[in-house]
Parts: sequence; C-alpha cells; structure tokens
Amino acid sequence: MKAFDTDILTEILAGNPAYAERIANVPLEEQSAPIVAIEEVLRGRLNVIRQAEAGKTRIKIDSAYQLFEETLDALREVKFLSFTEPAEALLKEWRLKRIRGATHDLRMAASCVVTSATLVTRNRRDFEDIPGLSVEFWE
Repeated sequence: MKAFDTDILTEILAGNPAYAERIANVPLEEQSAPIVAIEEVLRGRLNVIRQAEAGKTRIKIDSAYQLFEETLDALREVKFLSFTEPAEALLKEWRLKRIRGATHDLRMAASCVVTSATLVTRNRRDFEDIPGLSVEFWE
C-alpha cells in the first residue's frame, strides 16, 4: 500500500504531469492517503474560500468553491488510512523517545507504520528518521 502525503496528494490533485505519470504506475488498489493528509488538503481549500471572501486573493469566490468541489469529488476515490488508537499510541511512544517532527507529519507516519503502508513524500527531512516508517521519496 502506498500512502500519499499532503504535498504529493496536492500535486496529484493539481494534475501535475510528472506525478500523474508516477501514480499511473501504482495500482489503484495500492493507492491511499492518511486521513491527516486529507484534513490538510481540505483545510487548504477552505482557507482559499476564506481568503476569497475577504478579498485577500486573486481567486474569485465562485472559483474557490469550484476548487473545493473538485477536490471533494477527486477525494471520493481515495482510500483513507485512519488515524487509530494504535497510531496515537505509537505517536506518544515517539514523543517519549524525543522523535522530532510536526504533529501532523508524525500522525501520518504513525498511520502508515501501523497499517504497514509506505509513505510517499518529497519531504525527506521530515520523514527519513522516523523509526519503522517505510518511505518512498518522489523528487
């Protein structure tokens, strides 16, 4: 199972040809995303709506809502990796061992470890030293 982090998922949703080509080589039944990455993507889309409402972006409000709708539609096909009690326990264990990282990154990593999924990311710095995590780096 390949689990796409927020950056990779965002590139895929944006239709980046390099990522579209790579994901085409991953069988559909092997594709997933941690629910934490889904949360981050949706928060980003909601932030675009808030900025459009406030006139703080060049994107018009109708376009912001269209982007949100397109994102929701695309995410319907994604298999989610849940953030479970075992993942939370692993996160707490890492914190006790002073494993450093942003909370959301560690939640994604823990979700992958407990489900034996490989995290696909381009963010080497945040994920390369997490114990037990299988990582595939897409540059």
